[in-house]
Amino acid sequence: MTPLPPEEAQAIAYEAFMYGYPLAANYSILWQSTLAIQQQFNTFYGKAQLYGPDDTTVITPNNDTAYSQGWLDLGAEPMVLQVPTVPQNPERYYSFQIIDACTNNVGYVGSLTTGTAAGNYVLAPPGMVPSSVPNATVIPVSGRYIFLLGRTQILGPNDIPAAQAIMDQYALVPLSQFLGQPAPAPAPAPPFLPVAPSFVTTLAYFQYLNLALTFQTPPAGDAPLLERFARIGVGPGLPFNPSTLDPELAGAFQRGILEASNAITNKTKEGAVENGWNLPEVNLPYFGTDWWTDYEFRSMVARAGIYANSPSEALYYRGYQDVISTPLDGANQYTMTFPSSDQLPPATAFWSLTMYGANQLLVPNSINRYSLGSQSSLSAAADGSVTIYIQANAPTAAEMPNWLPSPASGSFYVVLRIYGPENMSYIPPGLVRVGSSGS
Repeated sequence: MTPLPPEEAQAIAYEAFMYGYPLAANYSILWQSTLAIQQQFNTFYGKAQLYGPDDTTVITPNNDTAYSQGWLDLGAEPMVLQVPTVPQNPERYYSFQIIDACTNNVGYVGSLTTGTAAGNYVLAPPGMVPSSVPNATVIPVSGRYIFLLGRTQILGPNDIPAAQAIMDQYALVPLSQFLGQPAPAPAPAPPFLPVAPSFVTTLAYFQYLNLALTFQTPPAGDAPLLERFARIGVGPGLPFNPSTLDPELAGAFQRGILEASNAITNKTKEGAVENGWNLPEVNLPYFGTDWWTDYEFRSMVARAGIYANSPSEALYYRGYQDVISTPLDGANQYTMTFPSSDQLPPATAFWSLTMYGANQLLVPNSINRYSLGSQSSLSAAADGSVTIYIQANAPTAAEMPNWLPSPASGSFYVVLRIYGPENMSYIPPGLVRVGSSGS
């Protein structure tokens, strides 16, 4: 490593953290959901259940769908995703989000993209993409380790067995097995690193990033950045040993890490705001396979809600403040009113409003209700309007169907999700403070 002035070392560390945070966060989840608990690659895990406050692996989880998760190791050969026919009576949303090591959404299989008929989808990494496969669709992916995040809509607690019956038919099959051919030799595993909870705030972060950068070839346009990062020992497979660093240099690296981490947190509350809502970015190429250079935005998404859907699949509106721009607080009571039932969020599939505490997880409450939306039996007022009551204490009996419980105190936020958005410029009604807890 070439000696650097501390100021320059701090600046490069800042840039490398901002660039690599999604890769490191993704690796942490890979480790926690496979190697740390001895679950296998190329296998689906998950069951039909609605998430609650005790589910802590993924921040800002939705409470409308059951997850099917499969980490693919495509080092030896492609894998085939097999999905059944998904019945449309009742109408049910499902999707498989195909996510690479940078948290880019490579593509989708699901009701909004490929339809509800049964199908076979070959997920093939660079160098292994077949020109065609009989009775299957080939989807090129961008690296060896791919995360498949499946969502299957659950139409209420009584629907869990029906959702489970569909999920039981999702399968991952090696391409050689699908074609009836001999299996290739397994690919050597990389030197996986156990993940400590605090790794992202320490100099060890760069060790994890260097490993994660080997999982897929960075876009050619990233070469100048990677050349700059190499000056501090950051790059695909490069050795990085914090214990051998000069103390002054180590301090500069640490300041760069903390500065970048704070900038990511602050950026989650930036962007266009209307009616108190942080509006989704709907025209950005980051969420697809195009090369995208807004690394701050990519990191913000990974921090605020990693594995967010592409805008064409779902829109996310984040509410940290009320309609007059005052931060949301559990000590207060709020309402969110739609003028009529015809003016609820416009969704081809469904919509939901979900409550999250300061820890970015679902909020415990006396009725175990964490979201409201299309699947809820919302009541309308005499004038046809629909009001959601956001507060810690239970409202009147007539208002109970529309109650979304909040924490008893402290900050919280809500996320409005619209699956299959029909209007990309939709602005939700704002949250209006109407009183304090206990009033």
